[in-house]
Amino acid sequence: MTDGQREAEGRAGTVRPRSPRRHRVMQQGRIVLGPDTLLPCVVRDLSPAGAKIVLSRPIPLPASFDLVIAAHDLRTVSVRLRWQRGEVAGVRFAPAGDPAP
Repeated sequence: MTDGQREAEGRAGTVRPRSPRRHRVMQQGRIVLGPDTLLPCVVRDLSPAGAKIVLSRPIPLPASFDLVIAAHDLRTVSVRLRWQRGEVAGVRFAPAGDPAP
């Protein structure tokens, strides 16, 4: 069984597939909080489904926002906040055309 196929046992004893494989990165990012408000961050882990981001200080994030990632190219993705602990947060990429909650 490969890493991407590993399964984790849930609380109720159910088996669920592991999230897509994450890649450690260190890319500059910007959280778009409004037309004139960009919050710098660093993208630390990246997978096809989402990312882990690190802020310079703990700032409460909204449930959904756009994230600009500077890698080989500059791309903007819509994300949903999954969790946040202080200055570290996990986000999930929203499917194209998915309306904000």
